[in-house]
Amino acid sequence: MSPDKNILGIDKLLQKTQESAHKSERQQSTDDIVLDLRSDKMSGGDEAVSGTSLLDLFNAANEWVINKSGVKLREKLEFFELLATVLNAGISVNESLQMLGDQTKNPKFKNVIQDVQALVEDGSSLADAMRKNDDVFDEATCSIVEAGEKSGKLTEVLLELSSQYERLYRLKKKVGSVMLYPIIVFVVMILLTIVVMVFIIPKLVSLFGGIDQLPLPTRILMAMSDFVIAKPFHLIGGTLGIMGLFKLWKKSTLGKQQWGYMAVTVPLFGPIIRGMILSRVTRIFGFLISSGVPIIEGLRISASIAENHLYQKKLILAADDLGKGIPIAENLADNEKLFPRMLVNMIAVGEQSASLETVMTKVANFYDQEIERKIGNLSKIMEPFILAVIAGAVVFMLLAVYLPILQMNDHILG
Repeated sequence: MSPDKNILGIDKLLQKTQESAHKSERQQSTDDIVLDLRSDKMSGGDEAVSGTSLLDLFNAANEWVINKSGVKLREKLEFFELLATVLNAGISVNESLQMLGDQTKNPKFKNVIQDVQALVEDGSSLADAMRKNDDVFDEATCSIVEAGEKSGKLTEVLLELSSQYERLYRLKKKVGSVMLYPIIVFVVMILLTIVVMVFIIPKLVSLFGGIDQLPLPTRILMAMSDFVIAKPFHLIGGTLGIMGLFKLWKKSTLGKQQWGYMAVTVPLFGPIIRGMILSRVTRIFGFLISSGVPIIEGLRISASIAENHLYQKKLILAADDLGKGIPIAENLADNEKLFPRMLVNMIAVGEQSASLETVMTKVANFYDQEIERKIGNLSKIMEPFILAVIAGAVVFMLLAVYLPILQMNDHILG
C-alpha cells in the first residue's frame, strides 16, 4: 500500500471519528424519546412481546453467523499497515484501535478489534489482547507484536508484519488464479453431465426399448442417471457424510500425519506446498530472532504456523533438542523430504557464523522465487491435462448418446 493511500486512510479515520462524536451527541438528545417509544410498545400486549422475541432471536442468529465468519488475509494486512501508520503519527494504541474498529466493514473483524481495544484500555498489552482472539491472530503474529512492544519498535515490527502478510497474500492470489481455470472447467463439466443424465438419457431408454438394448457407455450413464433422479437425497447425504468423515479424519492424530505427508508429496502441488511452508517458517523464524525472541522460543512459534503436522512435530523436536545442545541443522538433516539439503546447510552456516536471522531471510527469498517459478510452470503443465480430461468426457458422452442411434440405424438397414 502506497504512502498516499495511507494518508487518505488516516484522513478517513479521523473524519469518521469526528462524525461518530457528533452522532453520539445527537443520540444522547433523543435517548428519552426512544425509551418512551419502546416502553409504549412493550405495554401494548402480546404483539410487542412476540415482536421483541423475534427480534432477539434474529439478533442472536445474526451474532452467531458473525462469530462463525472469517477474516480475510487482505483485511489483516490492511489492519496492520494502517495501525503502523497511525501509531507512527503519534496516536496512542487505544485510540488507533478505536479508529480502525470504527472504519472496519467486516462485522467479525470489527468485533475483534473492539474487543482488543477494550482489553488494551483495561491495561493489557496489545499482544496479550490479540491472543484472546486466537481465531483471527495466530501465535506467531502475537509473538512478533510482543517482541515489538518489548523492544520499543512496535511501528517497525507492524510494518514488517504487514509486508509479510503482503507476500503471503500475493502468493495465495497467484495459486488461486492458476486453480480458477480448472475449477471452472470441472464445474461446467459436472453440470453438463447432470443435464445429460436427467434430460437426455431417460428419453433414449424409452426410444430404444429398454436399458438391456443399449450399449455399455449408455447403460453406465443410465445407471448414474437413475441414481441421481431416484435418490437425490441419498447423493446429498452421502456427499455430506463423506465430507464430515474427512474432517474428522483430518482432526485425528493419524489423519494429521497422513494428510501432512500427502500434502507435501502429491505430484505437481506437493513441491509448491512444501516451498510455501518453508518460505513462511524461515521468514518468520528469522524475523523473530531479529526482533529479540530467543531462538528456542522462535523455533516453537515458527512450528505453530507451519500448518502441517509433520513440520510442526519436527520443528518442536528440534527446539527441544536445541535446549539439550543439539544444533538445529543436525536435527533436521535426517529428513531430506521435508528439509532439503540446501536448507540444512544454510542453517548450519547461520548457526556457525551467528547470523541465523540473515540466513533465514535469504532462504525465504529463495523459496519465494522458486514458488513463483513453479506456479508459472504449473499453469503450463495443467493445460494439456485439462484438455485430455475434457476430451475424454466429451468422447464418453458422444458414445453414450450416439451409439444407440448408430445401433438402431444398423437394425433398420439390416
